[in-house]
Amino acid sequence: MTPLVDTVLLLALIATSACVVPMYLKLKRLDRTQAEYGRIFAQSGQALHSAGEAVRGFSTEGREILEALTVKIDEARRTLSDLEESRRRLTSEAATSRDGHARGG
Repeated sequence: MTPLVDTVLLLALIATSACVVPMYLKLKRLDRTQAEYGRIFAQSGQALHSAGEAVRGFSTEGREILEALTVKIDEARRTLSDLEESRRRLTSEAATSRDGHARGG
């Protein structure tokens, strides 16, 4: 009876090994895949962080540019106002000069 029991146990061991080996290989593959996903998620996190920093940089630079443009626009408005005032003054002086020559001559 021992040889029969030994044969049954040997067949059970072979069947168990036949089931365990593919499962072990699948688990190993799953472990590699999980590690790869972990690296991908870490890289994605770094990329998102870099993108956030870039957006914040654009925001800061944009604000600085907007402030500089506001200052330049205000300067241009003052210069335009000064030029218009000078033109009015010159036109007024020219008109006064013509009127003075017309009466005096």
